[in-house]
Amino acid sequence: LTYKNMEPSSLVTQHIKDPRERLVSRIAACMLREPNYYAKAEQKIADILADMNEVAAIDPEFICQLAYYTRNELNIRSASNFLLAFAANHPEAKKYLKQYFSATIKLPTDLIETIELCQSFREMEVENKIIIPACLQDLVLEKFKTFSIYHLGKYCSEGKRKRNLIKLKVKKAGADKKQEDSSEKVATKKGTLSFKQLVRLCHIKEPAKNVMSILGKRYPENSDVFATSGLVVDGEFNPALANKRMKIPTPVTWETQLSASGNKPEVWEELIRSKKLPFMAMLRNIRNLLITGVDPQVHEIVQERLKDPDQIQNSKLFPFRFFSAYEAIKVDLEELQKLKDDPSYEPPEPQGKRGLKKKYKRKKIIPKIVPTQETLDNYRRALEEAVKLSTALNIKPVKGNSVIFADVSGSMGSPISGEGGMGSIRTCMDVGILLGLMMRHVCENSEFVIFSSPVNDSKCWKKIDLNGDNILELMSVVKNEAGTLGGGTDFPFDYIFTAIENRVHFDNMFIFSDMMISPGSGNMNNTISGREWTVEGILRNYRESVNANMKFISINLAGHGKSVSADLEDDLKNILVTGYSDSILRLVTELQVSQVDAVKLAAQSVIKT
Repeated sequence: LTYKNMEPSSLVTQHIKDPRERLVSRIAACMLREPNYYAKAEQKIADILADMNEVAAIDPEFICQLAYYTRNELNIRSASNFLLAFAANHPEAKKYLKQYFSATIKLPTDLIETIELCQSFREMEVENKIIIPACLQDLVLEKFKTFSIYHLGKYCSEGKRKRNLIKLKVKKAGADKKQEDSSEKVATKKGTLSFKQLVRLCHIKEPAKNVMSILGKRYPENSDVFATSGLVVDGEFNPALANKRMKIPTPVTWETQLSASGNKPEVWEELIRSKKLPFMAMLRNIRNLLITGVDPQVHEIVQERLKDPDQIQNSKLFPFRFFSAYEAIKVDLEELQKLKDDPSYEPPEPQGKRGLKKKYKRKKIIPKIVPTQETLDNYRRALEEAVKLSTALNIKPVKGNSVIFADVSGSMGSPISGEGGMGSIRTCMDVGILLGLMMRHVCENSEFVIFSSPVNDSKCWKKIDLNGDNILELMSVVKNEAGTLGGGTDFPFDYIFTAIENRVHFDNMFIFSDMMISPGSGNMNNTISGREWTVEGILRNYRESVNANMKFISINLAGHGKSVSADLEDDLKNILVTGYSDSILRLVTELQVSQVDAVKLAAQSVIKT
């Protein structure tokens, strides 16, 4: 099965003999950055497509099983929809689509995206016409019935429809301009299919009220018409609505309530006490709770939620999310007290990340109750507990013996890009130590080693003995020890060489640095015992002498290191990652186990009809 304007990649390696393992590895890597399935040919899509064709030839059901696993276990949305679209167009895989489709599709927009992606697998072009595979028609009809008016209201209300129309016009204008400058064809663009088109194309009739509201039909003008309209199941005829145009109502959510009533303490108190504020929304709005001045009892409710293992596990949030909240609790209590005492007081204008004054003026909020320092301390302790729980509950344990290397050289002091820091976590060194400590927390057995360059003919590395599980406290310990090493960057060859001599068994070797330290990079050479070693050479020697299945995981936190060939990236024993995200932790742990078995096991929970 071919994808529009794409040829299977010639760089797909055979290091991983089972194509199912290769495919799951590529899909799991989408946790870090999903490829653009709508754009012109990307190497990642070509590689994924080549593996899907190979897998479908030997185990077509696995395509659907992987789609379910990707959506429910890895929480990757577009990749799972891409797998479903492939299955719908593959003659063998589509036989198993019915068993997994409903359990994989979670949102109304998933239906839209899956059908849009299906267009990219069509062999023949039909201009301005969307064709839905026959095997999908009945599945869409059945799945549509399961969506409540609340779900539809979030994604296809009247307001949402108008906003999407405006966005679509802007995108179309930009796309037309680009098409004039390029002769390359691209796949069907995201957002070209509306819910109204979906209803008409799939001939959706039920539930009648939802369908008529999406289409903008008029409410029956009398009881006789009402009796034959299919609306009887929703209640009796309402004369006040006669002949009025129906529409999907905007659902009552915390966003709509906040938009209607404003950023006020009473609104937040009602949302939290009535349990209408989702966990993620609560985490992202801790600062608003503090500056608006909600009741102390409300703060206690939030803090208890942050320490609740069940809520942490159900949220599926990674540790970085909670570290980001540390910035939120850094409020100036003196400034809040001044605003409370004198509402006419004008606080200093906020500054941007570069120290420049922001162009806009922040709206002044007068707190109802100024929080105490004890409240901030309680939040800090609650967030520390949330980090530990998230690391332990939302990331799979890493089995076996691991060694974790954290680069603490001078260049690691450079600021991290992207999100502009997370409270005190602002440099590559901070992120490297943080990720390393999180990895230590989920490893069955581990050694933590920092490295940079030697001082006074000492070693370039130092093993750190760590006790306890308070990650922030352990960060301070590690950073203090980092000051005892030099500022250069030498790879700890002698540490690994000693492990080879003593037959020290490691199952995993993690390296967090600001450059790509990999078997393919020639920037890390050293001479030991009269022989010059490279990263590739020392790893090969270790695998030949101690553990042939040792996994080498290198994370380039800065993203400006030497690029690595696809051949090395596809070797499951060498996992090379550029950039930083707590998704790295989950990706690495996902690759520790037999992925095919994990997918098959997860698929067993699907009720087959």
